[in-house]
Amino acid sequence: MKPTRTILPRLPAPLIVAAIWFTSSQSTLPKLPGPILGWDKLQHLVAYAALGFAVGLWIPRRFRKRRPGRAILLSTLIGSAYGAVDEIHQYFVPGRYCDVLDWVANTIGAFLGALAMIFVMRKLESPTNTKIGDSPN
Repeated sequence: MKPTRTILPRLPAPLIVAAIWFTSSQSTLPKLPGPILGWDKLQHLVAYAALGFAVGLWIPRRFRKRRPGRAILLSTLIGSAYGAVDEIHQYFVPGRYCDVLDWVANTIGAFLGALAMIFVMRKLESPTNTKIGDSPN
């Protein structure tokens, strides 16, 4: 199997985890103008949607295709668990706090990202999306 098919899809998850950890380790974050849908929760949702999508790429293709619901559940649980660890981590960072509603936003984001990953990968891996010279298998 080509490294681009095995390694590259797995790079985003650890990079996103590192970015979330780094951001959570900061005592203060830049303030953005105006409350947009509870901007803090929206930021959590978007970051963890990216993580849920990226974690889903670690799940083997055959499992994703045969058991998409379980693949979504697994990605969501991993994203949610990391979200809980991150919230506990923030408790120990001066100027930050642990918030259950942030964890809920993390979990919802992980779910939406995992769901999007299933739909995107189905589209990309569908037989109608083959290039000239590619085998549909």
